[in-house]
Amino acid sequence: MKKVLVGILIVSLMFAFCGCGKERTDISDYQYMYDGIVTDWNKYATPGCERETLLGFGEYLYNSQLIFFPRETPSTLNEFYFHWTPLIDVDGYAIYFTCVLDEKNYTAFVDELSNFEVSNDTKTNKLLYDTDHFSYPTYIAQWSKVEEKWEVLEYIMLDEAKHTVVFVYTMGELEYIEEHSSYIVTPTELHFLEKDFSIYEDFDKCTYDISFLEYLK
Repeated sequence: MKKVLVGILIVSLMFAFCGCGKERTDISDYQYMYDGIVTDWNKYATPGCERETLLGFGEYLYNSQLIFFPRETPSTLNEFYFHWTPLIDVDGYAIYFTCVLDEKNYTAFVDELSNFEVSNDTKTNKLLYDTDHFSYPTYIAQWSKVEEKWEVLEYIMLDEAKHTVVFVYTMGELEYIEEHSSYIVTPTELHFLEKDFSIYEDFDKCTYDISFLEYLK
């Protein structure tokens, strides 16, 4: 364990001091958030410290499973932006993309999203729905540690007029998305929830259905 932690620290320090943060701005870069970033991370990892994925929770990880982000590049993808800042024990991430659907698929996607649930033996969680603090109706998957070191914001905005689904995820780097997106993604206020929220609570014990992501293909 000590070897792994030392290796991770070395990776972070090398990135921090050589300015090796990564940014991707083209839709052809969509897979970078899954594969490319891991390849780049492992370039500096000492043997035994390599990672197979950044999905999950803990130091240097996304602190999310990004379950609403298709693993294969959607054919409906219209914009994509990715930013990564390696830091000492918690990295900064920003991911933004939009998918433009036809009316039928958009309607079906939104209907499924509104009914989405994550369930275990004792509890069922639904996405938080907000029409007051964003530019468009928004479903929130995570909203925690706002403006703190371990901030995680993850949500989906819906532009009905253009049949466009706007995906936003960040760990402390929302300003990067705002600079590179065609949508205003920052809410009118950040501290609008009384307590932290995450759809991933006790996630390893949960069941859920994301088959509706097929509407993005």
